Amino acid sequence: MNHPNKKENSRLRVVSTQDNNELHEPAVDTLDELLRRGAVRAPEAAALSALGVDVSYADLQAMSASIAAWLTRQGLEPGACVAVVLPNLLAHPIACLGIIRAGLTAVCVNPLYTGQELVHIFQDSDVKAVFFFDPMSGPMQHAVQAAGIAISVRVTPGDMLGWRRPLVNWIAKRRLRGQSAAVENAVSWRRVTSTRPVASEQMARPEARQIAFIIYSGGTTGQPKGVPISHRALLHNVAQQYSALRQHLSGRAEHEYVLLLAVPLYHILGLGNLLFSLARGGKAVPVMNPRDTAALAREWARHRISSFPGVNTLYSALLEHGEFRALDFSSLVICLGAGMPVSETTAKHWHQVTGCHITEAYGMTETGLISCNPAGRSRPGSVGLPVSGIEISLRDESDSEVTIGEGEICVRSPAIMSGYWKREADNASAFTSDGFFRTGDVGTFDADGYLRIIDRKKEMIICSGFKVFPSEVERVLNAHPGIRESAVIPTPDDKAGEVPVAYIVRRQPYLEEQHVMKHCEKHLVSYKRPRRIIFCDELPKSAVGKVLRKALIESHARERNQ
Repeated sequence: MNHPNKKENSRLRVVSTQDNNELHEPAVDTLDELLRRGAVRAPEAAALSALGVDVSYADLQAMSASIAAWLTRQGLEPGACVAVVLPNLLAHPIACLGIIRAGLTAVCVNPLYTGQELVHIFQDSDVKAVFFFDPMSGPMQHAVQAAGIAISVRVTPGDMLGWRRPLVNWIAKRRLRGQSAAVENAVSWRRVTSTRPVASEQMARPEARQIAFIIYSGGTTGQPKGVPISHRALLHNVAQQYSALRQHLSGRAEHEYVLLLAVPLYHILGLGNLLFSLARGGKAVPVMNPRDTAALAREWARHRISSFPGVNTLYSALLEHGEFRALDFSSLVICLGAGMPVSETTAKHWHQVTGCHITEAYGMTETGLISCNPAGRSRPGSVGLPVSGIEISLRDESDSEVTIGEGEICVRSPAIMSGYWKREADNASAFTSDGFFRTGDVGTFDADGYLRIIDRKKEMIICSGFKVFPSEVERVLNAHPGIRESAVIPTPDDKAGEVPVAYIVRRQPYLEEQHVMKHCEKHLVSYKRPRRIIFCDELPKSAVGKVLRKALIESHARERNQ
């Protein structure tokens, strides 16, 4: 291991610091081969399960082959983009695997996007076909027409539920009344999945360096950008996950690995964990609506869940429900916390209820997994040690590597994207001259090589020349027992340039501004203390639960200008 506070040829590099974690990449070149291997190794084992329906590895192989055959017969060129605009249904991973088996590229999209947002993504990635969720097809009708998409597949919530299909579809239509619309010439899911497979030599077989998925960033700092990820990068990321989680899962047989997927599959956290489960020979249980705690609890009770990835918002919300707290957690061995910092309060309460610690990790759509806390040696407030096969370099404003203190986290590994989709200008600034990707996050290493994220570089507040990181202030605020959650943003100030303002969701209704200010005086130097406290009922969040500071900044600016 390279010590993070020592220079190596005058360059600071931390490489693969997880002890004894050699990187063993899957003995396959594409995700198509990974799926075939699973079907041969354990054909009858459940690969997916939801609402009482199991999909075996053999079933997954057969259904994805039918989808690949149907898409091939539509005359799509190799590498063409096919959008998957679905919630966490069984159909989502099956559709994605069918698309990539046909030598095409799956574009995973949030089904809650508006018509305008869908049109942008469809046109940007030149989508040729789309799988969409019928009960929420209102925006899709406009988007398909505007983007000139002639091939579409209609998916209903009951498509794989046998005799329950009509009832489930009727309930979904009632709950989502007014959100559906007829999409011209759309083909049903059942028709597509009943297509007779074609001979393998008649299909365009994917290659290792071919793009398997394009995932669009959440657009928290602007219009969403496409992140193309190759088969090779995804398989390398699977190997990195195995290396990082091997000790956590020690002694657990492959068929005992049961993953509950409440995070969306159109997000890298959901997709990456799904692929890891398939590579391991485990079972993934997708949950369509994580806010429906009763439904999530039913799935948890139905399966012996061993793995549960999530964000702080999800963990905190589940802990508030007695139905969830009453579940049997004896099989739970790994809970990954990613996407945002896990608060100390949430981490402690989760362990008290489940008996399982939240293991904080760090990754991005562009990079895959970057770091993870090792089993038995987690450090609160840290995102752990760099995973095998990755290099991390901290850079200052002049792009020089930092030997002591904080710097922008830059990473290099085979799992990193080659560049944003059709964004040459962004790509020029996204990478350093020696090939490291700039994450935009500011971090620091401790003496043992553990990485700590300080904040987003772009969200740093400069108050009277001093740096104020919103996440640091939020950690102090969230430690107050009367605060459920908070978000800190900058606001212009004539004297200081910028000052912090805090939006707070109360946990205790009697909490007043003076209570918060007194708390901050005890824990923060004066320039880091919020100048104003704004109480609100909820904070704006992205699809995976990240607080959207940009939305708060825009809202606050409008209020100031009125």
